[in-house]
Amino acid sequence: MMDDTSKQAVALFEQAADKESHGHMSDALSLYRQAYKLHEHVDQLYRAQMVPAKIDGLRQERGKNAGVRVDDDAVSRIDVDKLLRSFENVAAEAPDGTNDDSHLTIKLAKMGLEEDDEIVDLQPISPLEHLPEDVWMNILEILVATDPVAWFKWSICCKRHAYLGLSDHSTVWRQLCYLIYPKQHWAENVYSRTLADEVIPSDLLKVLPQYDNSWKVMLKTRPFIKFLGCYISAVNFYSEGGKSEFSSSWTNPVKITTYYRYLRFYPDGMVAKVRTSLEPTKVVPQLSRHNQSVRTSALPESGPLQVVKDPHMIQHGRWTISSEGRVVVTIDNANKYYRLDYTFDIKSIGGLMRHAKLSWNKCVGTRKSQFLNDDREGEVEEFSLRNEKPFKFSRVASYTYTN
Repeated sequence: MMDDTSKQAVALFEQAADKESHGHMSDALSLYRQAYKLHEHVDQLYRAQMVPAKIDGLRQERGKNAGVRVDDDAVSRIDVDKLLRSFENVAAEAPDGTNDDSHLTIKLAKMGLEEDDEIVDLQPISPLEHLPEDVWMNILEILVATDPVAWFKWSICCKRHAYLGLSDHSTVWRQLCYLIYPKQHWAENVYSRTLADEVIPSDLLKVLPQYDNSWKVMLKTRPFIKFLGCYISAVNFYSEGGKSEFSSSWTNPVKITTYYRYLRFYPDGMVAKVRTSLEPTKVVPQLSRHNQSVRTSALPESGPLQVVKDPHMIQHGRWTISSEGRVVVTIDNANKYYRLDYTFDIKSIGGLMRHAKLSWNKCVGTRKSQFLNDDREGEVEEFSLRNEKPFKFSRVASYTYTN
């Protein structure tokens, strides 16, 4: 059992870890210092007391294997497309619970952390598994359009589902391409007056041959902007202060300031942008084209927010994307002196989160006219990106394409 001092140290350590996960490094460092002053081995206490409880919670929520580490190197060597194709003729069947080696489901179900030998509760397969393949494809296309998470969960239930939902053979990839790419604002087509003038055809069938006639390859390699969520960049800015008059310290104090940038894109070419010190939990619910600022007090039950004097202003602008994945966000009302053009490159995060990151390319300001016959109107100035961090996409369940 821990004494009161140790409990207080662990509580402070947990608060510090939470602050660190949200990017509040200054607050996190302060809490870490307090925790270590109370107990010099508070990190070991935290692991011993909190980690097992968190693992047990994950096991109850997601199953026994939630706390088992996976060999990332071995997983990266798997040819996923080849593996999915091998499931083509696999029929759905209930595994034999009396034979541990008869089915992969039995092995996975018994990979508990404590290596217990409990009998797996197996149910017979659902009669729905006997539906024709084209019926399942229609169902999956509806799921993709209405609830993509449900489509993915269905597709990882078994080998047969994986083949129908995730293989090259699946028509889901075509459905996804038609849901995504017609909503993109291609920079090459900005000045196109008719469909015949389009540099990038709106008809996806004309683009498909560039991707080996594979909808799945198009989705994996052709960049796009995501709408049902927002892009967030967390920036920690370090500034050095001065020592007090009678200080004997060898170093100057350092202040860590944390701020965030938020971007939310709309299919009609509009974008909402915020730069603020407020955490995502306070900003994301209010980041909308209908709001002019982020309210820090209690939120109203409904209706757009019009808090003109609020310092956390939501700026509105427009966006385009090039065929190479170069995104330009233009904010005309950024300030009274400049129109700002933010340029990003779309990147992927790891091997799973495709096109989920916006990396900074440059930030350019074009000077506005301040008075009649202003000679400096149209001057272009490029701003430093030294402290900026890339944006990462975060899915928001409450977001729609219009609000």
